[in-house]
Amino acid sequence: MIVRKVYKNSKLFVPLCMLLRVVATGRFLGAVIEPVEEADYKTIKKKSFFFDWNAEKDGMTYKLRANGDRGILGLMSVAYFDEEQRINIRLLAVAKEQVGVGKKIDGIAGNLIAFAARMSSNRYGELAAVSLIPKTALRKHYMDKYGFQPAGRGLFIFGSTLYALLNEYRYDSQPI
Repeated sequence: MIVRKVYKNSKLFVPLCMLLRVVATGRFLGAVIEPVEEADYKTIKKKSFFFDWNAEKDGMTYKLRANGDRGILGLMSVAYFDEEQRINIRLLAVAKEQVGVGKKIDGIAGNLIAFAARMSSNRYGELAAVSLIPKTALRKHYMDKYGFQPAGRGLFIFGSTLYALLNEYRYDSQPI
């Protein structure tokens, strides 16, 4: 596997292609994870993505969108903690219309978390870890669905659980 350094607004970044599941049919849909661009911030609204994402402009923020569609389905902001060999997910949000019983597409959050796990694995190898501090209502969900373990207020995933998550969410460097 080629490890590439990713810098904000860098041409070195290679978008990863992931798979989402269409709830109604069970069929798979190709999706891309790539850095949020300056123009995207005009369309990212707090009422749709639960947070003020403008505060993340100077950080490493990524969007997930379906192939061939400019609409953003999910967002994630991350920070590296090299001394602890982990990536922290600062913010993670799925578009409001894709949450809960009425959602049309499944796997948005899982693919974003797996993307963070992939970045951590590329940077830190077998010692890779991913952490986050979830909203209280989502804490159990992250533990049950993705295998996160409690660590004070936060949660973390590492080792075999992190690699199992990577195996669960397919990725490729070519569009689907």
